[in-house]
Amino acid sequence: MKDKGIRKYLLYAIGEIILVVIGILIAVSINNANEIRKTKNNLKNILTTYKEDLKIDTIMVGRALDVLDARKKMFDQFLSDSVTIEMYKKNPSAMGLILNYNPFELQQKGIRLLEKFNSNTETDSLVTIILANHNAFDKLIKETHERIGSDISDNMNYLKYNHPWIGDLLLGKLENPAMYEYFISDTYRARLAIHNMLVYGNLKPILDQYIKSTKTILVDIEKRVGD
Repeated sequence: MKDKGIRKYLLYAIGEIILVVIGILIAVSINNANEIRKTKNNLKNILTTYKEDLKIDTIMVGRALDVLDARKKMFDQFLSDSVTIEMYKKNPSAMGLILNYNPFELQQKGIRLLEKFNSNTETDSLVTIILANHNAFDKLIKETHERIGSDISDNMNYLKYNHPWIGDLLLGKLENPAMYEYFISDTYRARLAIHNMLVYGNLKPILDQYIKSTKTILVDIEKRVGD
């Protein structure tokens, strides 16, 4: 082939290669854009699920706080130095202050989806904040529930092995004088004070702070996914 023909052939070949490369780059770009869009939509759906979980948790924690607020006056009243047997006869439910509690757990569906998303994709700042916040409060609430539950079990065992009238108390039979003598004793007051600290010195501040942090995160989620 003549030199002129070779040059034309080479230019044609180079042009074909450039076109192929451009086509590949366009295809890759379109594919990347599609993947990014899918990832964003997936995250939006997961955040929506977590948002619903947060709403449920907020209601649940709010109810727990309402119960604690309602019981606080009774704790203060029966921790005072002026407690009498008559006060317990008028408010027999006060004898169960250290014997019952209803623990709860935060919703887990949304947070598990976010953990999976976070492990499979690049870090998202909002997801990182949510994971850190949820895991911190989840751990604190569970540990505090465990301490309160352990204290209640200890109180029940103490009464079971030291005061036979505990059976009557649990059955609502409140005629035994020894029962009232115990509840106005320093021994019971000390146990009531410890339980009060676990509930109002530990659990309630954690739940109050959880509600505040949840409100902030809900606003951030709504900015990302909408109402």
